[in-house]
Amino acid sequence: MEQATLQRKTITIAVAGTDGKREFKDVAIAPGTRPRDILVKLGLPGLNLTNPNGGLFDANVDLFGQVADGQKVYAAQSKAEAGR
Repeated sequence: MEQATLQRKTITIAVAGTDGKREFKDVAIAPGTRPRDILVKLGLPGLNLTNPNGGLFDANVDLFGQVADGQKVYAAQSKAEAGR
């Protein structure tokens, strides 16, 4: 039996940039890809991936089954700071 073609999805990571700009990065993921893997690859270890429908993705969850191909996912800080 032949091995199935490697499955891949492309998602867009929206990152809050400087000066109020948004930065978007397209990332190809395969089964077993974790949010932590993506954040380390993008150099964003202090952020978390958030689901557009609300809530954070667990850092160690298999993201492949949690997102659709072409979906936008947000990278944000997990802790909100109170204004001064």
